[in-house]
Amino acid sequence: MKRKFNLMASAVVLAMLLTGCGSATTSSQKTSSSSSSTKTAKQHSSAKKTSKKAQSTAAGQSSQAAQSSASQSSTSNGSTSSVASSSSAAAKSTTDNSAAGQIKTSAVNPAGSDAQRLAAFNQSIRAQLGNVLLPTTPGLATTNGHLNVRYSGNANSYTIYYSVGYTAKRLNDPTLSSQTPYLILSKKTYASKAAAAQAIRHYDDSSTAGLPTVDLGHGLTGTIDAGAGQRYLTWKEGHWQLTVHAAAVNGEDPVPTARHIVELLEQFYLPAPDDRGTGTFEVSVGDGQRPQVLTWMRGNVVYTMEAHSIDTLVQMAASLK
Repeated sequence: MKRKFNLMASAVVLAMLLTGCGSATTSSQKTSSSSSSTKTAKQHSSAKKTSKKAQSTAAGQSSQAAQSSASQSSTSNGSTSSVASSSSAAAKSTTDNSAAGQIKTSAVNPAGSDAQRLAAFNQSIRAQLGNVLLPTTPGLATTNGHLNVRYSGNANSYTIYYSVGYTAKRLNDPTLSSQTPYLILSKKTYASKAAAAQAIRHYDDSSTAGLPTVDLGHGLTGTIDAGAGQRYLTWKEGHWQLTVHAAAVNGEDPVPTARHIVELLEQFYLPAPDDRGTGTFEVSVGDGQRPQVLTWMRGNVVYTMEAHSIDTLVQMAASLK
């Protein structure tokens, strides 16, 4: 009986031990499970935070990258636009300069013959002074150089210098001031017609009666006024009074020169003066001199042409347009 009780007691103790062990194990498992769940939750939470942070960082970087890209794109576009604008401006400038260069080359320093250069110079001068009176022929039979032209003044009063040089120069080239002109054309406007008439020198209305005469051909007769070793042969054609001077002291005779002028005027017609015009010519001419002169008036304007050669003077005066 006692043995049976002991066995029962042992069984009870064993059952309690087993129950406690199982409870402890379950509690341990629960604790472990709880700890594992907490750890897992923390890991998930951490992972979520990390993910959010990563997303935030990525979003920020993406936003910054987008802004940077936009900024760079804007800068690039601005730069491109600026470059394009600059290129366009440069291209336009180049075109304008090129066009200007072409005008300057073709109109101001043209190639070709003296007549072609003169036509181009006239065009350029009229572009500045208006529709002024200009010669249309250079008046040169032959040259070993190139016709060059410079001028000064305005539409009311101007002076134009015609010269020949070994180098073709542009209109108004500064170096032309050192070239000796073979002809100079000038225009001067006066306050009145009377003032213009008074500016015409060497016009003499006095009588030539009693003076020796000479036949100049083509029905024209000249008179000779001599004295002090000088001779002046004078005649009139229309409103023109023409005079040839010869130094008798040097054995010069004005008649051949006067007859040559009469022949020239049969072929070339001088401008018609409104009231009066004079021509004074020299038999003897030195290098670089321009003693052959025509002066005439139109209204209150006086024109003067002076040249080295009589032929050149007459031909250029007759070509004035």
